[in-house]
Amino acid sequence: MIADKLIPLLRSRFPGQGVIGKEPTDPCMVFPAKHPDVGDVQIFDDGPEISLFAGNFTHGHFSNYDDITEDEKEYAIAEDVADFLDKLFSDHVVLWGSHRGIGGWRVLEPESTRVPKEHEYVWSGPIKKS
Repeated sequence: MIADKLIPLLRSRFPGQGVIGKEPTDPCMVFPAKHPDVGDVQIFDDGPEISLFAGNFTHGHFSNYDDITEDEKEYAIAEDVADFLDKLFSDHVVLWGSHRGIGGWRVLEPESTRVPKEHEYVWSGPIKKS
């Protein structure tokens, strides 16, 4: 299971921040919201991939189809999720939309000149238009 690699990695990279699910139908880990408008991050081990629900906005899938062993794939997926969370928790991921409709996220690259719009959010809360 990917969660067997992912949970120890996330506990190490984000000590004291995540809550591990207790029931098999629970997310394998939840990161409580920093801002109520954003919502919690929920992570599910779906077998060959990880599904990450980004608060109240959208979700994404983390998988690996490289020609490597299953163990290596699981470690690679765990690293990809942890790297994404690093960016999210440091406000380098913009979120928009809703699970009820269209939503998404994009990673802010250092060289990006795109100005975030109203009704977009980062982990710490809504982006204020200046």
